[in-house]
Amino acid sequence: FFFFFFFFKQKTAYEISACLVGSEMCIRDRYRTLPEAREFAESVLCCDTVAFQVYEYARHFFTVCRRLLGLNAESKRDGLGIIYKGRDVLIRVGHVGISKEYTLSTIASKEFEQELGEFKKLAKDRTVIASVDKLSPISGVKNKLIAFQNLLDTCEEYRRKLLLIQYSTFNSKWVFNLQASSENKELAAKINKKYPDSVIYQEISVSNEKRLALFTVAEVLLVTSLRDGFCLSPFEFMLCKEAAFQNTAIAKPSFGSVILSEFAGCVTAMSSICRINPYVINEITDSLFNALNSEAVKRNELKLQHDLKYIEVHDTERWLRRLVEDIKTGRDENEIALYLGAMKNKILKAGKSFKNLTFKNLADDYTKGVNRVIFLDGEGTIFPIMPPAVARTTDSVPVQLLQLLEVICLDERNTVYILSGKPKELVERWFASVPRLGISAEYGFYRRPSHEAEWRTIEISVNKNLTHKVRDVFEWYRAKTDGAEIEVKDGSMAWIYRDCDPDLGYWQVQELEKALKPILRKYPELSITHDQGFAEVKLKILEKGECARQILEEVTKRKGKVDFILAAGDDIANEHLFRTLSDMYAKEGEKVGGPMKDKGCALYTCTVGRKPSYADYYVHDYKDVLMLVGSMASCSTKLPRHKSTCELNVEGIKVQYHNPNSPPTIVLLQLMQ
Repeated sequence: FFFFFFFFKQKTAYEISACLVGSEMCIRDRYRTLPEAREFAESVLCCDTVAFQVYEYARHFFTVCRRLLGLNAESKRDGLGIIYKGRDVLIRVGHVGISKEYTLSTIASKEFEQELGEFKKLAKDRTVIASVDKLSPISGVKNKLIAFQNLLDTCEEYRRKLLLIQYSTFNSKWVFNLQASSENKELAAKINKKYPDSVIYQEISVSNEKRLALFTVAEVLLVTSLRDGFCLSPFEFMLCKEAAFQNTAIAKPSFGSVILSEFAGCVTAMSSICRINPYVINEITDSLFNALNSEAVKRNELKLQHDLKYIEVHDTERWLRRLVEDIKTGRDENEIALYLGAMKNKILKAGKSFKNLTFKNLADDYTKGVNRVIFLDGEGTIFPIMPPAVARTTDSVPVQLLQLLEVICLDERNTVYILSGKPKELVERWFASVPRLGISAEYGFYRRPSHEAEWRTIEISVNKNLTHKVRDVFEWYRAKTDGAEIEVKDGSMAWIYRDCDPDLGYWQVQELEKALKPILRKYPELSITHDQGFAEVKLKILEKGECARQILEEVTKRKGKVDFILAAGDDIANEHLFRTLSDMYAKEGEKVGGPMKDKGCALYTCTVGRKPSYADYYVHDYKDVLMLVGSMASCSTKLPRHKSTCELNVEGIKVQYHNPNSPPTIVLLQLMQ
């Protein structure tokens, strides 16, 4: 196999013309200025496989190929690719990992113990901020020192409690080392003159034992590189912290904090790190201050296990094994590629009445209504979308929002339901504390009515063999896509790529859908949907519209005819809900479908985000939905429930509710902040 691998190290423009190894060659504008740019691009495309450390560099390479050679990138099962002169050139993207076994063996060595003892003497009782970088302007050491000085200038309590240990490795081949060295030394001396013994700055060759000992003692790892495709220090830092927990004799157990530049190659693979823009000094200072806060460190503990698992799964050996496998499949001509030059998204029809929804539009119908039903989606509708790791481990729903929901639920005229596609356990954790709130999870597979304490379940059998087949496909693409997650539910399964690079995630999900087509043809009871950072396979009978139909039938039997409906949602799953409600409560002269043909019901269907939809209204984001909920809560607390419709229009007597010291309007302002 003819294989070309870009193992990214930092190079300058003049070095690109002399060698084939470098990250700067993938910056499209600089690359295109080379006299032999076209010939160089063609020589690279003579390879069968081209591997990149991070997707950003691959994206620049795609741009170069498109602009210089008129070639477009494609997505296929084994990765990305470019068709050049009838050949498939496989483009591989994957960050190299570290060997956990080798790292732990180094930590167990005598040299490590000696270095660790030296660092403990240096630290004394101070908190150590550590960093090991190349001596280069793009390492961002200058900005790091300035930010550290700003922290000491503004926070007097840290002046005798912090120690910054900065090691810069020197390479005599770089012509700009002398300038970077003089700037860094001058700044370090300036800080030590003002705050004695606050900075240890050395330009030395750092051994593995010395580096790992430093990371073990440190509480904060600070990486401010301005451009770095090859960054492994966060992985080593986390393994050192894990080792301290397993053997308390090494050091005091501590999870620590990682502050990582958004321009570092591994930033997309980590979830517990704090991302910063290294060009913004104040942002570095604020991140240092937050990292020294015990509450912030405690929150990071929840995400650290996810990163440790990533480090273990993506170690050097497995990374190399996958690389060799990709080289072997680089010339596979049987795979079907997806041409991405003409991507088409599914467009839904939008009605003429499609306009922005405010409380003013529905205030009259809401105040007159005596049997109102409100359907709300969860994530993206009444609170922002959370990363999967955060949503599973933290309370994603603000307390103030739960207070607003409680107010409108206590109004006897309201029947409020959360229609979510998330797992039952997660939705229950979010909303179980709100009394009289109806909850539907997993698109209606589970439903807990507002007047009942037990969950109802749809009586259907799920083929376990089928579940394993879908899971295998999802796992295949998750292994090849950094940041992808799988969400398994009883009636559906989702492949979530919101945290991936947008282009990479979109390309991979297209191929995932193609891989699932043979399965879906054999099992017609399944369907696949693709929207807003996820693709989901679920049973066709699980639809929010059908769930809403059942709810409305039950409400009509218990409380009489429904005279007001509000339905709001942000994703494609809510389009079935909007279409179903429109058919059930069509206006005079329009086609009416379904078992219910009532007239005189005020129906408001609202999509979150201005986009083509079956809804009649839209709002810009979840904050607009909160404004609607807050306004309805205000009306619910002001209007007594024993008055007639005419009396309600002229009277505004306040009634007692769950928290008289925190009216809905104030709660809403707190939530907006």
